[in-house]
Amino acid sequence: MILAEIDAAIEKAQDGILKYVKLMDMVDRVDVSEDADFQRQYNAFYRVQRRPVAWYHHYYSLMQRLKGQNPEFGEVLDEIYKVTGRYEPSFASKLVATIDPAKPVWDVHVLRNTDLTAPSYANKNKLALAKEAYAAMERWYAHFLASPEGALFLNEFDQRVANPQRFTPLKKVDFILWQHRTP
Repeated sequence: MILAEIDAAIEKAQDGILKYVKLMDMVDRVDVSEDADFQRQYNAFYRVQRRPVAWYHHYYSLMQRLKGQNPEFGEVLDEIYKVTGRYEPSFASKLVATIDPAKPVWDVHVLRNTDLTAPSYANKNKLALAKEAYAAMERWYAHFLASPEGALFLNEFDQRVANPQRFTPLKKVDFILWQHRTP
């Protein structure tokens, strides 16, 4: 990405950044399995919609139970699948990244910007393949954050966002990739 694209992505992310900060301020203060305000804001931010009531109950109970731990993407993916029967790599990653902001979020735009692809929902090995893709995403971020381009992303984010110390380096890059739409 060139500097103008980085800056444009940060500008487009400003509203989402403010919503994210509000969510992260709440997550440790409330019981996320019971707090309707947190759930409403989380659902809006991450576009969690059209799920059965039982799905939401399980998801937020799992999030509450895992707070203070270092949940692994694969474990959360498996747990959601076991209880709901749904393959949810995106929402599993969002739960993990909410508890541990040094973990990446599985998003179509982030995947595209990291040259990764999601396994097909129809693939019988999709859970294992999703775990491999997520591990590849974590390796991509580690490599990128150590690169000169990664340093540029972090510097631009730090210059353009209030209180940048509130964000992990990975989350700073994540916001830029989330808003950079490639054809």
